[in-house]
Amino acid sequence: MIRSQTERLILVSPGLEHEADLFKLHNDPLVRKAIFSELPQSTEDVRKWLHRFIAAWRKNGFGDWIVYEKTNDGPIFIGRCGLRDYEDTNNLELAYSLTEYGAGRGLGPEAARFTITHALQNSAKEKVACVIAHGNVRSERAAKKLGLRYIDDRWYQRKFWQYYEMTREEYYGLQDDQLTGRTRMQLDTN
Repeated sequence: MIRSQTERLILVSPGLEHEADLFKLHNDPLVRKAIFSELPQSTEDVRKWLHRFIAAWRKNGFGDWIVYEKTNDGPIFIGRCGLRDYEDTNNLELAYSLTEYGAGRGLGPEAARFTITHALQNSAKEKVACVIAHGNVRSERAAKKLGLRYIDDRWYQRKFWQYYEMTREEYYGLQDDQLTGRTRMQLDTN
């Protein structure tokens, strides 16, 4: 297991022990509305996601992280965040989901900055991309805050999405204050 930290977060590579947390996340009202069209997610649905996350780590050495907020009472699970291969390209797809508790406090972009930096440092991928459902204003703001720019609408997984991207050079060219936490991250392998 790989364990990393930013100023406010603890991020760990996924394992089978995270199934219950992912079940809670994928059935959180905010996440179900944004990703799953309000459909409840079964244990089997969540297990498939988890196995995909674990397989991506084995293949690439990076992927989706399980994200906890640091608190005085100990870590609190707030979601997942990571990058994965984007279709049959040399690009990475950024995706993250936070619980209602974790959303709206800048924790998603903090996790995303860490995961983007980690993935780019451990790959030769050219771009970071993300697809956002039309009307998901919160995700649009977060993408722009991270430096991604809207390109166009694209067909992906049987529907049209807003497609955003940034190159490796654009990411590393961002001002240091936009990448808070990038240089302060800690990486531990256990």
